Amino acid sequence: MKFFMRFIAISLSLIGLISLLILLPAYLSNTISNWQIIFLAISYFIFFMATVWRTTKYGNLAKHSEDQQIKKLSGRFASIVAIIGFGGFHWLAIYDYSICQTSLSSKTNILFSVIGVSLISSAIVINHIAVKTLGKFFDRLIIKNQHQLVTTGIYSKIRHPIYTSYIMLFIGFSMVLQSLLSCLVLSIVSLIWFGNRIRLEEEMLEQEFGKNYQIYQQQTKRLIPFVF
Repeated sequence: MKFFMRFIAISLSLIGLISLLILLPAYLSNTISNWQIIFLAISYFIFFMATVWRTTKYGNLAKHSEDQQIKKLSGRFASIVAIIGFGGFHWLAIYDYSICQTSLSSKTNILFSVIGVSLISSAIVINHIAVKTLGKFFDRLIIKNQHQLVTTGIYSKIRHPIYTSYIMLFIGFSMVLQSLLSCLVLSIVSLIWFGNRIRLEEEMLEQEFGKNYQIYQQQTKRLIPFVF
């Protein structure tokens, strides 16, 4: 019963987040019935269900105050940028879509949609695989008791597949809504947020695991296999 109630509570919170980021701005811009909005809302729900699964199975994530990024000035700045930037990015993309959706040719619309849907679908798969590979070690930026360095599965190819999945999800969001302006905002916000978080996370893991993590860094890429 406790397991079920936790699942329901977290799922309702997720629905609230999706409503704020997607459904509300779509309603205000009179695009809520468009297939793109419906697809994006459902995709976000499926994407974040990986986090719901982890939290339901292993318990709540660590407190925000325990996150190493929050404890540093650069991290607090990046967090403020992320909250404002990612929230604004979603509203901007939907607004941009509402006023420009007829300005592109049908072939361009189809191309953007295909690329966007493909990116989002891939992001969902990557995110679920990565979260389940980490299991209880998927958490905020902290070192847990008896913390283990996970280097198997998808983590044998890239060190931050969850961040990769988020970037793919957000780019796909912009592509489906055909908003190049929101892509520009996304690029700036992602550079600040993920750049700062990856740097701090790798410093933390190198301090904890030493030579083992350095070897792992040499054998893998950060976000894109064989590229970066």
